[in-house]
Amino acid sequence: MPDGAPGHGSAGRIRAFIAMPLPQPFLDWVANLTAALGRVRPAIRWARPESLHLTLAFLGEIPEEELEKLGKAMLSIGDSFAPLTVRAGGLGAFPGPNRPRVVWLGLQGGQSLAALQAALTRELRQRDLAWDDKPFKPHLTLARLRQSEPQLMTALQSLPAGYPGSLLLDRLVLYESRLTPQGAVHLPRRTVMLSGSAPGQNL
Repeated sequence: MPDGAPGHGSAGRIRAFIAMPLPQPFLDWVANLTAALGRVRPAIRWARPESLHLTLAFLGEIPEEELEKLGKAMLSIGDSFAPLTVRAGGLGAFPGPNRPRVVWLGLQGGQSLAALQAALTRELRQRDLAWDDKPFKPHLTLARLRQSEPQLMTALQSLPAGYPGSLLLDRLVLYESRLTPQGAVHLPRRTVMLSGSAPGQNL
């Protein structure tokens, strides 16, 4: 499990999350999509494709000494689950289309993705590791709005937002998130490949 750069958190703490990185052809497609979204709403700051990951567990600020326990939790999942496939498509908004504050692109991973995420959170719980325990809704955040734009989703629904193909996800990565004036920079601290036998292809 290769380590990345040392953390810059306060008093030996880092801001971290566990996610699955996305294949480059898909990120190239997202770049074209966000460019089209920018033409529709140029005032909104759309996400940089290279910053996107499928987040499985947001950990918040954690002590660096917890990295070893997190690595063991990830290894348990990697030893159990095979690579899985997901599909991407459909724009949505949180908390809802009439009051959009977060614009997202949906991901559909079937029972395999849900089972993997549930197994990961069980491993975290068993090791007394904390995470943001919100219901898991697979998505990629494309923009965060400073104020709601009620007509935004109507304007965006005219754009095609379905990726023509499936995405193979084959690893877990523990990322450190460093906040900069240009946005968050995500640095990999642990990487674990999925090498088990639990089904990963049932979309």
